[in-house]
Amino acid sequence: MKKDRIHRHQTTCSVVFHVVTILLLLGLSLPMAAQDSLYARRMIRDLTSPSMFGRGMQHRGDSIAAAYLRQEFRAIGVKPLCKDYYQYFRFPMTRTTPPIVKSGYRSQNVCGYLPGSSDSMIVFTAHYEHLGMSGDTIFFGAHDNASGTAAVMDLARIYSQQPHHYTYVFLLFGGEESGLVGSSFFADLPLVSLQKVKLLVNIDLFCGGDDGLMVVNANDDRTRQYVDILDDVNAKHGYAAKIGRRNNAPNSDHYHFTSLCPAIFIYTLGGPYGGYHSPDDKCESCGLGHYHDFLLLIRSMLEAIEAL
Repeated sequence: MKKDRIHRHQTTCSVVFHVVTILLLLGLSLPMAAQDSLYARRMIRDLTSPSMFGRGMQHRGDSIAAAYLRQEFRAIGVKPLCKDYYQYFRFPMTRTTPPIVKSGYRSQNVCGYLPGSSDSMIVFTAHYEHLGMSGDTIFFGAHDNASGTAAVMDLARIYSQQPHHYTYVFLLFGGEESGLVGSSFFADLPLVSLQKVKLLVNIDLFCGGDDGLMVVNANDDRTRQYVDILDDVNAKHGYAAKIGRRNNAPNSDHYHFTSLCPAIFIYTLGGPYGGYHSPDDKCESCGLGHYHDFLLLIRSMLEAIEAL
């Protein structure tokens, strides 16, 4: 039964990816959003592969995923922020329910950057690990958070191909599901000067989005101006159905940075996606119909910030 489930997962998501790829190679027309989400779909497919065991501690799935992301950073041309891209940390606690971890278990953040003409920084973050496994059940974690990881990697790919004023930093955290462990470690022992961070954008839960986007820590004195820019860009172009605003909350990896630099957390509102902390959160359930517009919205906000 387990092998059958894994085979169906691999087959369905691979068919979606390869059909789109074949059509592109044949030069057949596709909606622009489908083409622009192709890289993200490939990333989500790979990160939710059963061979990554839900990107948790079991079978060192988190380390398998980290090695994959490190290799992708190298291929894109993102420079290592620390030795071989890895900032290692250990878990301070033991958990017996997903995400199952043992006290002292070593994981890693994957950290890279693209130098700009200024040493002021825009930082993108996402957590790449997920719940792992419970018995034979794999929690694939497409929406949470292969999707956000894919978006950060896509932004790295895009900005590696064009000049930019700010230095762009890309932080992919482990240990989020166990209590923001990796991001807390980085905030305590940062590899960059956080005083030079213009804005940190954390992306988590990025599938779907039929109902728009939510911005957490949107009302802080240091972030309100940037969310206003996001609103203005969206009012002009209509990238998202709406943009909601929330006060700060310890609900993702932005949280430990909010006292250190301007930091926001963006997530989607509405589906489609395969559930939250569910084994059904799979690649084929992750809707990317709004993905292109949401990435354009974030990039347009950053262009406006650079123009200030």
